[in-house]
Amino acid sequence: AIIIASIAMAGPSWEKLPQPIHKTESALVVLLDLSPSMMAQDIKPSRLVRARLKLIDLLNQRKEGLSALIAYAGEAYTVTPMTDDTETIISLLPSLSPAVMPLGGSNTEMAVDQALTLFRDAGLMQGEILLVTDGATEQAIDYIDSELPSNIRLSVLGVGSDDGAPIPIQNGGFAKDRDGAIVLAKLNSGELSKLASSH
Repeated sequence: AIIIASIAMAGPSWEKLPQPIHKTESALVVLLDLSPSMMAQDIKPSRLVRARLKLIDLLNQRKEGLSALIAYAGEAYTVTPMTDDTETIISLLPSLSPAVMPLGGSNTEMAVDQALTLFRDAGLMQGEILLVTDGATEQAIDYIDSELPSNIRLSVLGVGSDDGAPIPIQNGGFAKDRDGAIVLAKLNSGELSKLASSH
């Protein structure tokens, strides 16, 4: 009894020490192209609307894991960081359009950089990027090929048609080139398919 009482008075304690772990849970970062060409109507009602609907379907099917959304045009912006709340992402999709982007263009490289930053900041060792776009420049494809690490998988959802369509502009009419000809925005499906196959 004296020995037990002495041990009790000494107050030894056992506690679990934190163990360093590497997060490997499922993580998806969606890169949504909001360049003006996404307003083309070769698929009805427009490329952007169809892209939103596809993303809603995809996010509704994700029952676990983290998701994030990055919107990009001339610059890229994180709409939602890594979260397990897909409903929040879904609720924000209808408000996204080229009109809310401060700079036109299609800076895919900056969007990929932001996605990789989100993975690093969340301590994730692997994950997937879904690029939703109607095209990527040769420079962007070369950049992805050189910068995307092997532990990050890239999928591509190409939106549009190979025949293309005019790009509506805000004040009516369609975008034109320097010669005054209407620009046809075409889906470069061959390059996007090759990009996806490489990663």
